[in-house]
Amino acid sequence: MTIADKIRNIFRRTPPPAPQPRGFAAAQLNRLTESWRLTAERIDDELRNDLDALRSRSRKLEFDNDFMRNYLDIAETNIVGETAPRLVSLVDNAPGSPDTGARTAIVNSWAEWGKPGVCEVSGHYSWAGLCQAIVRGTARDGEALVLPKYGKAAGNKWGYSLQLLDVDRLATWLNRTADGTQNAIVAGVEINSNGRAVAYHFTTGQMTAASARNAERVPADAVLHRFIPQRAEQRRGIPWGHAAILSMYYSGEFALSALVAAKHGADHLGFFVSPDGSAPPIGNETTDEDGNEGARIVTSAAGTWDTIPTGYDIRTVDSKYPNEVFGPFLKIANQRMASGLPGASYPELCNDYEAVNFSSIRAALLSARDEWKKRQNWFAAAWLEPIFADWLRFSLLNGAILLDNGAALPIIKADKFAAHAWQFRGWAWVDPLKDVETAREGIALRITSRSRIAREQGRDIEEIFDDLQTEEALARQYGIDLTAPPASPLNPKQEQQPA
Repeated sequence: MTIADKIRNIFRRTPPPAPQPRGFAAAQLNRLTESWRLTAERIDDELRNDLDALRSRSRKLEFDNDFMRNYLDIAETNIVGETAPRLVSLVDNAPGSPDTGARTAIVNSWAEWGKPGVCEVSGHYSWAGLCQAIVRGTARDGEALVLPKYGKAAGNKWGYSLQLLDVDRLATWLNRTADGTQNAIVAGVEINSNGRAVAYHFTTGQMTAASARNAERVPADAVLHRFIPQRAEQRRGIPWGHAAILSMYYSGEFALSALVAAKHGADHLGFFVSPDGSAPPIGNETTDEDGNEGARIVTSAAGTWDTIPTGYDIRTVDSKYPNEVFGPFLKIANQRMASGLPGASYPELCNDYEAVNFSSIRAALLSARDEWKKRQNWFAAAWLEPIFADWLRFSLLNGAILLDNGAALPIIKADKFAAHAWQFRGWAWVDPLKDVETAREGIALRITSRSRIAREQGRDIEEIFDDLQTEEALARQYGIDLTAPPASPLNPKQEQQPA
C-alpha cells in the first residue's frame, strides 16, 4: 500500500451507524409489550364501561376476602375512629375574647343532634356511625352519596337531617353528549360547560332490567356526592383498592387452592391400581369370579397391618402442599397487594409482625399515618364543612341552639357563630419514653406547643387543663398533696425536691 493509499484511508468517511429505535422504551410496541393495552380514552369514558364492574368486585371482596375486609376496617378506624371528629367552636366576642356561652351552646346542640335516630332519617346511624359508613363506603365503592333533608322532612327540631344512599342509585348507564340545548351526562352526572355537576340522575324502576329502568333528575345542590379524584375531569369515584383488586383476588384464590390441595393430600394416602382398571373389592372379605379371595380395605389405624386384593398395586399420593416455598411466595404476593391499598402497611394489613423490628414498624406506621392525615383533611373539606354549614343555618333559623339561660342564638350573627375547627382522632406515640422526652425538649426550645402535641394525639388542650383543674380540686378535698410528685419515670435516679 502506497503512502497515498494510507492517506486516503485516514480521511475516508466512516459509514453512519445503523438507525436505532427512537422514543421511550416503555412506549414501544413489540413482542414483549403487545399484551400491554394502550388507551387514549378519557377517564370518564373508562369509568362508564368499568365502574359498575369495579364496584361489584370490590363489594364481593368485602364479603369473601379477609384482607379486603381488614383494610376497610383499618380505613374506617384511622380516618374516623371510635367517635366522630369533634367539633371545636371558635366563636369570639373580640380577638382574644372567647364567647364561652355560644361555644358551649353550639357544641352541646351539635352533640345532641348527632344522637342515633336524629341526624339520619332511617334511625340506623348516629353521627359517628354515619361518618364511619361514609368512609367505609367511599373506600369500598370509591364514592358516597348523601341526601340532605330540610324542614319538616328532617323530622327533628333542628330542621336538618341526612339520608345515606347507595351509590348504585346513580345511573351509570345514562350518558349523552352536550349540544346547544342540553348539558352532557357522564355516568349519571349532568355537567355544564365548565365541568361542574349541575344535576344527578337516579335510576328508577328495575335497576337490573335495561328495558324497565328510567332516570330521575335531582339538582346537584340537593345531593352530597363526594369522592377523591385521581385524574382531571373525573366525574365519578374509583374504589380505593382498584389497583390491588386482582392481586387480592388471585392471592386469595391461590391460598384457598393450596389449602384444598393440602387437605386432599392429607386425606388420600394413595390409589389402588389394577391391571384392567377394575375397582377393588370394598367391605368384608369377598371372592371374585375365579374364586380368589380379596381382603377388606380399611383406613390406616395404629397397630394394624392392611392387605390389598390379589393383583392390585398401590400408588402413593405425593402432595405438593404445603411446601417450603408456599409461605415466601404468598408473602410476596401479599406485600404487592398491600402496596396497592392507600394507607395500608403490610404488617398491619396481613397481621405479620414476624420479621419486623422497632425501626421498621415505626417507619411503616408513620408513613401510613401521613396518608390517613391526608384523607382526614379530605373528609373534613368534602363532608364535615358542608354538613355543618347547613346544620348551623337551619338550627339558627329554627331557634334550636340555646344558651344556658334558655335564649336562642340569633340568626343575625350566623357569621360569628360559624367559626369552628375539627379535631380528628390521633395516634398514641410509637415509643412513649423517647417521644415524651422529645416533646419536652421541643417545648423547652419553643419549637412546638402543648396544644400541637395534644392535637397530634387527638386530644384538646382545654379538656386536659379542665381535667387537671378538676383533679387538683379533688385532691385538695381529700387532703392529697400533688405539688411534690415522686421521681420522674423518665429519670428514676432524680431526687425528690421539696414542694
